[in-house]
Amino acid sequence: MIYRTYLEKKPGDRFAMYSLALALKKAGDINGAEMAFQELLDIHPLSGAGHYQHGLLLHEAGRDADAIAAWKRGLDALRGVNDPEARRSQSEIQGALDDLDG
Repeated sequence: MIYRTYLEKKPGDRFAMYSLALALKKAGDINGAEMAFQELLDIHPLSGAGHYQHGLLLHEAGRDADAIAAWKRGLDALRGVNDPEARRSQSEIQGALDDLDG
């Protein structure tokens, strides 16, 4: 995948890490995508989109308890961060949690 090649040159690039995780998800590699999201979030814990998509991956895999835990970790990580991306991600994550409760 092109993102792996890019990451060899620029390890830790947030966009490339996120894109790789999404590409793995799209390809049906759930385990690979989960590992890629976890690596992204280990390096970039304030990646709101990463937290949201990680939880969504787990939810779509039928692992709702894991999805809830991932989304709650995301909300905890983003608490107090006051920028547009964080607020949007907090809203998306909270909406996903509300949908599971509903």
